[in-house]
Amino acid sequence: MVANAGIGILCKAVDTSLADRRRQAVNLDGVFRSVKYAVPAMRRAGGGSIIITSSVAGLRGSAGLARDCATKGGVRLFAKAVAMECAAEADGIRVNTVRLGVIDTPIWTKLPVSAGRNVPIDPNEVAKAGVPLGRAGQAQDIANGLPRLCRIQLYDRWGARDRQWHDGRRATSVDLN
Repeated sequence: MVANAGIGILCKAVDTSLADRRRQAVNLDGVFRSVKYAVPAMRRAGGGSIIITSSVAGLRGSAGLARDCATKGGVRLFAKAVAMECAAEADGIRVNTVRLGVIDTPIWTKLPVSAGRNVPIDPNEVAKAGVPLGRAGQAQDIANGLPRLCRIQLYDRWGARDRQWHDGRRATSVDLN
């Protein structure tokens, strides 16, 4: 099962409205709901694999995206907690997170600021500043990689391992403790 939920709103933390913060809750709530119903079904089936997408913003922070950083960081820790719960049950369920970087998807043309206006952003321009290959990854790169992640056994001492796609093609293991 892949849990992928996300919304981004550009706004400084001190300018954030409560309404915008509540809208951003979909990042964590969507993942929570997916896991809540997938785990019992996987236990009945004898195990499985859960992959939860997060964001590099949830690891290192990003100015103007404080709410996104908080919710995606929460997603990452939620996945670790679920992995520990599944490991304690010895239920054969693997839980992994994939922290996506700059991926060229329509969200970049739909990022609203707190006032509600959309601010189109070129993901390749963003990628030039912090992605090793200097370009945004493609959604197909992620779609091609996730099935492999479902098939391989990735465990650390808690039963979870974070994976991070820096550029949509190359994956490196991080945050194993």
